[in-house]
Amino acid sequence: MYDFIFFTLQTFGKTPMDETYTYDAQMVQFLYRELSASEAFEMAHLIEDDAELSADFNALLFAKAQLPKVQFNPSPAVLQNILQYSAKTALEAHI
Repeated sequence: MYDFIFFTLQTFGKTPMDETYTYDAQMVQFLYRELSASEAFEMAHLIEDDAELSADFNALLFAKAQLPKVQFNPSPAVLQNILQYSAKTALEAHI
């Protein structure tokens, strides 16, 4: 169902709060494709098999889609400073 792959969630000896935090943190990692292939594979199956996890993950997907698409572009002055510094250090290296 999901083209992501997810992580085995181990909950032995954890309190419900720990489990919630673990699921939330791992779902965010899954959402941003920050898990290993085997972890992502397992998480995808967990999400598929658990209606509550699936609903939580879909809510995260929706929230991510609502985030603004920010692109950072340095000002021309910053680019000029970088180029000047690069030229200066390159010149100093040859002296």
